[in-house]
Amino acid sequence: RRACRRPGACRRRRGPRRARKKKRKPAPCSTLGNHQAYYGYRPQVKGDTGAKRADARLRYLDGAWWRGRKCKDVGCNDGTFTLELAKRFAPRSLVGVDADPGLVRTASATAAKVVRGEDAAPLVEAADREGGGVLALGPLPFPRNVWFEAEDVAAADAARGDHSFDLVSAFSVTKWIHLNHGDDGLLRFFRHVHASLRPGGRFVYEPQEWKSYANRRRVSDVTKKNYSEIKIKPPDFPRVLVEDVGFSRVDHLGTPDDETLPQGFRRGLWCAVKAGGGGGAAEAGAEAGAGEV
Repeated sequence: RRACRRPGACRRRRGPRRARKKKRKPAPCSTLGNHQAYYGYRPQVKGDTGAKRADARLRYLDGAWWRGRKCKDVGCNDGTFTLELAKRFAPRSLVGVDADPGLVRTASATAAKVVRGEDAAPLVEAADREGGGVLALGPLPFPRNVWFEAEDVAAADAARGDHSFDLVSAFSVTKWIHLNHGDDGLLRFFRHVHASLRPGGRFVYEPQEWKSYANRRRVSDVTKKNYSEIKIKPPDFPRVLVEDVGFSRVDHLGTPDDETLPQGFRRGLWCAVKAGGGGGAAEAGAEAGAGEV
């Protein structure tokens, strides 16, 4: 074939060159439920008082269960909801844990940014006070009452727990533990939570519906295999927590059903109570009513 002596003219006849489309890199697969920017697409709803929009789950949670207590939030993701709990309910301490170190770093960076915007003068004055100190102020105020750590609770020893927490929460986490570790892993997690709680302590959890498992069963060979072998379904969790794990009772707190909330986020909230504790402060929360949004 003869070479064209006028390449520019040939290009004009063929028309302009089309820009090559760049191939998009496939999104990273969240095999642990560690979705990046999860709270960026989880919608908020109008608050009960007409204030700014807030997470719909807050109206079903009793602040008395957190206030002045030692708490833990499992599967904290980027820390958005954990920080909201720490700010709204004022726990003595709240540690958010997640199996993804990257998300923990994001949560820690967000908390540090909030700290930089707070007035540290009261803490400095307390530290300089003779016979006082920071602890004389009582529980540290938000955001110094919350921090984040990397921890894979699904790999924890079911029998080991320091029995020191007043409350452990797990929002939208159980499906991922279930898919990655099967029935045995889920039971191991439940037993570890039970062993981590004080007598009278509470386990607040938000399970995903069984039909949502099917949408994620193929994220890995492990999840695909476990999905086919699962016998314990989410409706069975209350019975399992009482009969197999040892909680004294499980209460249904409610299910957000706001019109603006997509069906997939209308998940029930539950609270399992550990036996013991004399019924005092631990039971007071049940009578105090749910927290306001």
